[in-house]
Amino acid sequence: MQIGKTNRSAPVTAGLLLGACLFATVAPAQSPPAANLPTWTMARADSGSSGAIGRNLPSQLTLLWEAETAEAIESTPVSDGVNVYVADVMGGVEALDLASGESRWRREFETGFEASPGLFLPESIDANAAESTAQIPVIEAASGNPAEDSAAADAAVRAILVVSDVYGNIVALDPSTGESVWKYATEGQISAAPTFFAVPRGDAYEVRVLQSSQDGNLYCLSAADGALVWKYETGDQIRCSASIAAGKTFLGGCDGQLHVIDLATGEPAREPLPLGGPTGSTPAVSGDEVFLPVMAGTLFAFHPSTGDVRWEFEDPDRPDEFRSSVAIGADRIVVSSQNKHVDAIERASGERIWRKTLRRRADASPLIAGDDVWIASTAGLLLRLSLADGDEKWSFESRGKFMAAPAVVGDRLIIADDDGVVRCFGPS
Repeated sequence: MQIGKTNRSAPVTAGLLLGACLFATVAPAQSPPAANLPTWTMARADSGSSGAIGRNLPSQLTLLWEAETAEAIESTPVSDGVNVYVADVMGGVEALDLASGESRWRREFETGFEASPGLFLPESIDANAAESTAQIPVIEAASGNPAEDSAAADAAVRAILVVSDVYGNIVALDPSTGESVWKYATEGQISAAPTFFAVPRGDAYEVRVLQSSQDGNLYCLSAADGALVWKYETGDQIRCSASIAAGKTFLGGCDGQLHVIDLATGEPAREPLPLGGPTGSTPAVSGDEVFLPVMAGTLFAFHPSTGDVRWEFEDPDRPDEFRSSVAIGADRIVVSSQNKHVDAIERASGERIWRKTLRRRADASPLIAGDDVWIASTAGLLLRLSLADGDEKWSFESRGKFMAAPAVVGDRLIIADDDGVVRCFGPS
């Protein structure tokens, strides 16, 4: 299988990128991962940012390894089933062996990373690939799209690790070596993870990267070379990721609106939906439902094709402040607030089912795995709660704070803290 790449305006090249790199340490090169290995390629589990997977982790988890990296990590790791990839607040990007936690390579950039990395793997556009890798959406290109008329050159499908920094740079690396592939510069800090989708080109695909920036724009780039495909302007800061469903991307922001954008053209698919205030939360999408909390304390459930608000949830006793994203279960969603609450909300009605109050707030978004909800708090507490009733089933306490949700790779859970410690839990 191949992807097509177009000859649009050239990005900053990999050669120029090397000037921003202080040094790199590299272990011997590894073979590409097998397509049937379990992976975690997107911070919120999938392209819809559902924050949920259907399978349970083992009932008994033990600490398999911990790796002390150089600096604080405030984002969710990603994994190709061979390595775990993390990015830290002082500009380090590191690959750790999934089996042992041993460092495979490390790059140092003159910047910092608060956004979670994103990982594109060739099997994520293969309909016959194992279910262990989340599939990215494949859309039809719009008639008259300039990409249709450009001269396309074939390029072999390759995996890329995308990391985006506080200076606004979007950087693609070779995940097996850490070597630079391309770089694209935006004009604002980047706080959110990238998203991927693909466009058919005959028997091949052109893979694209969506990346939001605090310069107020959503960028769509070619994953092959970092060339700009389209840019969508909101007019205010964007601190959340773009979520994808039904050929559209859904994007919140500080302008207090939910934007619905046609993926093929970068044009609005409908008028933006009013939120009544800014949001830094990533929309969570499942089918024809979009769930999005705003900072002022309202959680919205939208019917995006009509623009109808299905319901709104607000705490009747004390207004919450939402700064994280929701996790979508089969019949309920889970959200955490700055008031130290974790709430399960009935998906159909917007009524609260249960509430768990934490010692300290959880800045990290909840993660649903089967029958459990995983909560990582700023107290350094990792909690496994029953999705049914919120009862605590397991916990682990770290000296460092957890600022982002864990990743689930097969039967393992991986999480990083602001002491720079990466931990892997799994069956004993």
